[in-house]
Amino acid sequence: MNERIESVIILEKVNTESGYSNELINSVKNQDLNRNFIRELVYGVIENKILLDYILSTKLKRPNKKLPTKIQEIFRISIFQILFLDNVPKYAIVNEALEAAKYFKLDKYKNILNAILRDIEKGDEEKYLKKIKDRNLRIQTEFSVSKDFYDILSKDYSTKTLIKILNSYNSKQEFIIRINKLKSSIEDVKNIFERNNILFKEHPFLNNSLIIENPGEVFKLEYFKKGFYTVQDGGSTLVSKVLNPKKNSRVLDLCAAPGSKTCHLSEIMENTGSILANDIHSKKLKKIQENIKRLGCKNIETVSFDASEYKEKYNGEFDYILIDAPCSGSGIVSRKPEIKLYRTKEQIQELITIQRKILENGFKYLKKGGSLVYSTCSIFSDENENQVKWILNNIENVNISKIDFRNKELDYIKLMPYEIGNNGFFMSKFTKK
Repeated sequence: MNERIESVIILEKVNTESGYSNELINSVKNQDLNRNFIRELVYGVIENKILLDYILSTKLKRPNKKLPTKIQEIFRISIFQILFLDNVPKYAIVNEALEAAKYFKLDKYKNILNAILRDIEKGDEEKYLKKIKDRNLRIQTEFSVSKDFYDILSKDYSTKTLIKILNSYNSKQEFIIRINKLKSSIEDVKNIFERNNILFKEHPFLNNSLIIENPGEVFKLEYFKKGFYTVQDGGSTLVSKVLNPKKNSRVLDLCAAPGSKTCHLSEIMENTGSILANDIHSKKLKKIQENIKRLGCKNIETVSFDASEYKEKYNGEFDYILIDAPCSGSGIVSRKPEIKLYRTKEQIQELITIQRKILENGFKYLKKGGSLVYSTCSIFSDENENQVKWILNNIENVNISKIDFRNKELDYIKLMPYEIGNNGFFMSKFTKK
């Protein structure tokens, strides 16, 4: 077993069983394997899958003939390495491909592997892309994005912005931490990092977060286990600040896992009042509880129920409600690249329906005069701006609340994945009359 063979197994699960690449990589048990190299191969293949398959199809005598899934993944990994990586000679890539075929008892494909891989050279992708005359099809192929996903982005954004979004999906994401003020301060954490040679820079719009340039070192320090700081994206941190619950209030986080935003709300409330953290998946409560313990939060209770189903006992019970709704994930593709390949228009319509059911219930649970924040990690208008319109047109006694962000009063905040300091994220705030 080596990194390429492990990558073949992970990619097969992603492409045939709808697995999430990040979860599968994190579940690799063999400590002798280089997990960073596995991540580079797996992410690289998923980010470029349509392009890799297109190039492979031009090399096959019968491109429509179905190859075994493991051979397809061996081809994809090898072509990706030849085209995009400089650290392994081509002859070694070919030899590793042949060894992987042997490992999976697919020796009869060794000749075709050898012939095709030796025929591909670095830079070949541009030669093949030039053959695609349709501009939209070329963009879809070059950035390896499904037609459904591309159609929605094209509807919402100009071609110039679309290209910026697609480029950001294949870029290395920033690693951001939030300082936990229940246990530390940003000055203390900066001093700790400087003493331990951890490189950081200021966050562009959050005064209690840092962008870390050598993130592997962050987890090695005892201060992470002690809860002085936690890993949290810019948009995820901002949304709790937008809700901004007062001390001694009662708060409901309807879709809470993994609990980063819940714990931030606890920090804002200075461990006063009460927070009910819910998630439909009971197995995810353990992760929330781990974060609660590590970060020293003392006002959080966890429960598990389906937020799209109304609970009479919560009617009018909460001063503040956060709905970080299940969504397409179109703002976090750099973290879960399979989203741009497999998310369909039909799935997104189903999610929009679920979002509206959760919103209807959330506003029922809110007290008069209370505040509710609706957020997603999506950049699709139908899940964001159009949901704001739906709320104002369909839910009674609700006003939109202006949000102060970067010296502007806004109806909502939409963060784009190509901006510094965040993935794609959306948030809007409402008050119940």
